[in-house]
Amino acid sequence: MSHLPERKEKICLNCGAALHGRFCHYCGQENIEPKDSFWHLVTHFVYDIIHFDGKFFSTLKYLLFRPGFLSHEYLRGRRADYLHPIRMYVFTSAFFFLIFFSFYQKEEAIDIKEKRDTLEEVIEDLQNEKTRLEKKIQKDTASFAAERLKEKLKNVEAELAMVQKDSSLIDSVKSLSNGSFTLVSFDKETKYRELKSVQQYDSVQASLPERERDGFLKRAVKRQDIHLNEKYNNDGSAILKAVTNKFIHFFPQMLFLSLPLFGFLLLLLYFKHKQFYYVNHVIYSIHLYCALFIIILSGLWLNSILTMISHQEQDWIGGVFTFAGFFYLYKSMRNFYGQRRAVTILKYMFLLFLSLFVMLLLFGVFFLFSAFTL
Repeated sequence: MSHLPERKEKICLNCGAALHGRFCHYCGQENIEPKDSFWHLVTHFVYDIIHFDGKFFSTLKYLLFRPGFLSHEYLRGRRADYLHPIRMYVFTSAFFFLIFFSFYQKEEAIDIKEKRDTLEEVIEDLQNEKTRLEKKIQKDTASFAAERLKEKLKNVEAELAMVQKDSSLIDSVKSLSNGSFTLVSFDKETKYRELKSVQQYDSVQASLPERERDGFLKRAVKRQDIHLNEKYNNDGSAILKAVTNKFIHFFPQMLFLSLPLFGFLLLLLYFKHKQFYYVNHVIYSIHLYCALFIIILSGLWLNSILTMISHQEQDWIGGVFTFAGFFYLYKSMRNFYGQRRAVTILKYMFLLFLSLFVMLLLFGVFFLFSAFTL
């Protein structure tokens, strides 16, 4: 509400409706003098920020410490005191991905390697790979990952000793093999792997009888395979890095697309509960995603702070906040849907399984999409 004086004329300047009070009953516009002062613009701006922050932080309190409460309030029609779920999602997701991409997820540098022709180049690459693996083993404390890296390191050391002893064996080096890249393998044909350009592939296809040509999907994938290998000089690792970088930047879109799918899974699990419409499940999903964004970001921040203090990676923080996310999901389901603990746990397990299937499907689709956008 503005502090400007109310107009004496009782006609809305926006829609022309007759007024019976300070606000138009038809469009909601306040009936005040249209001439604003600069001071009024400043005070209005400050008020809007304070008003938004007040709503945001009160909503945030209920979101984090009373799982399922906001969704239940929205279901009951109590919405004026809380930030709208869509605005909440836009704000938290934008803030989360801004911080995530700025500080925690850097794009991998893509170094397209040329063919190694000399013994010196092979030895230098093997030594660099050995140094990289040794540093990674020291940093990575997970036992299964460390064992895998140690096995790679043994292979690199063995091949380094081999080429230093016999220079004619440089073609036998496997640790540095970049390899070509294949999106999807439809068959065991090898003739297309020898093609160097998309034009050559199109020429081969045109020379075949129509019934022997590749279909639309197979043709699109093979053309993209050849295009990527041509663009990145048959360097499989460089192609994979490029696709992964592009894929990671599609995370916001992928998560947004998963929202209605997650709501549909909840609709299937609670189809007997007629008081819950599909939109109620989607609103619950939005609140859940917002909370998980904040939980993940809190874990990343805490890990960064403790790492700066102790100069060591705090692996236990990831486990604690992962457990917190799973517990939040269970607690919010129990509070919002109001079922008994045993029934909630059973549906919770089903939801995790179905969500894993849906996310794997989305990952595959978006990974392919990322490859086709390069």
